Amino acid sequence: MSGKKKRVFPLGFLAVLAAIVIAAVAKDPAGAARVVRQGWDHPTVLGEQLEVFLGQNLPFREELRGMVLRLRLLGGSSEQNGVFLAGDGLIPNLTVTGDTTLHRGNTRQILAAMEETSSSAYLMLIPTACAIRQDRLPDHVPLYNQRGYIESTYKQFYGTASTVDAYNALLYSDSDYLYYRTEDNLTSQGGYALYQALAARLGFTARPLSQFEVSYDVHDYYGDLYRRWGYGGVRPDVIATYRDTRGTASQVLNWQRFTQRTYYTLYPREAAAAGEPADIILGGQAPRIEITTPGRRSSSLLVLGDRTALSYLPFLAGHYQKITFLDFSLLTASEIAAFDPDDYTQVLFAYSLDTYLNTEHPAKAGELGRSSAAE
Repeated sequence: MSGKKKRVFPLGFLAVLAAIVIAAVAKDPAGAARVVRQGWDHPTVLGEQLEVFLGQNLPFREELRGMVLRLRLLGGSSEQNGVFLAGDGLIPNLTVTGDTTLHRGNTRQILAAMEETSSSAYLMLIPTACAIRQDRLPDHVPLYNQRGYIESTYKQFYGTASTVDAYNALLYSDSDYLYYRTEDNLTSQGGYALYQALAARLGFTARPLSQFEVSYDVHDYYGDLYRRWGYGGVRPDVIATYRDTRGTASQVLNWQRFTQRTYYTLYPREAAAAGEPADIILGGQAPRIEITTPGRRSSSLLVLGDRTALSYLPFLAGHYQKITFLDFSLLTASEIAAFDPDDYTQVLFAYSLDTYLNTEHPAKAGELGRSSAAE
C-alpha cells in the first residue's frame, strides 16, 4: 500500500504542475510562444524564461499574495518588504547601502561643480518620510540617522554653498499631509514647506497659501509604494494643485528623449488623461523640464535633482523667468555636458536622501558644462 502511495504522490504533483502551466499558457499564449521560440535551442535559456513567465502568470498570484499579507496583518505584523503600514498610509524605511563611496563621490563631485561655477550655489538634502513621521512607526524600528547625516554633510559645503534646512521645514510644517500615503514622494503640501525654506535661502519672499487656488484634481490615486506593499488597508491619495491667483501663466516643456511636449499651464490635465494621474504636475517626471514665466523678472534657476522636485517646482515658477530641471538618472553624460551652470543666476542641487545615499546619479554633476569647456 505504501508503494502505491509513493507512486500516486508524484503523479498528483505532476498533475498540479501541469494544471498551473496550462493555466499560465491560457492566460498569456503569446508570451508562452515567445518563451518557446527564445529557448528552443538553449535549455538553460528556456528554463530561465519559463521561470519568469510562470512567475508573471501564476494563477491567482495577486489573490494569494493578498491572502498571505492579510494573515500577517491579522497576526499583528505591520511590515512588508521594508514598508510599514502606519495608520491608513504607508511609510518605507530608508535602507542605506554599505557602499559609502557612493555618497562620498556625490559630495565630492557636487562640491567640485559648485567651485567651478560663478553662479550662486545651493544644496538641499530632503529627508524621507520615515525620518519626519517616525512617531507613526512601530517602536524599536532601526532607523538611519537622517538628521545627523544631513548636518555632517552640510558642514562640508560651508564657504562654498548655501544649505537649505529641509528637515526642520518638514518637521515643523503646519500640514499633516507632507508625503503621499501610497507613493514614496512628497505631496504638494510637502513641496510648499520646502518652497518656504528655499525662499529664505534663494532670496525672495514666499507667497502665502492665500495667494494660491487649491484644487484637488486627482482622487483615489494609488502610487508605486502601494504596488510594492501588495494589499489594502491603505487610503488612496489625493493629488492637489496650487494655482497662482494672480493669473501668472507659465509655459512648461516636458522633455523626453523621443517626445517633447509643451504645456501652457503648470498642471496639464491632458498629460494626466494620456498617462499617469500624477502627470498632472508639470506633465510628469522627465529627464528635463523647462519652465518659463513671462514678466519683469530676469533671474534664472538651474535645479539638479530627482522626482521630489515635482512637489516644489510649481511654487518656484512665479519667482523666475526660467527654471531648468535636470534628472541626471535619466540623462546621458553628453546631454548633461550641454548645460553650463554659469548660464543661470542660481544653481540648486536638491536630492532626497534615498537618492543621495544609494545612487551615484548626483555625482554626474562633474559632467556639467563639459561641452562649453571643450570649445
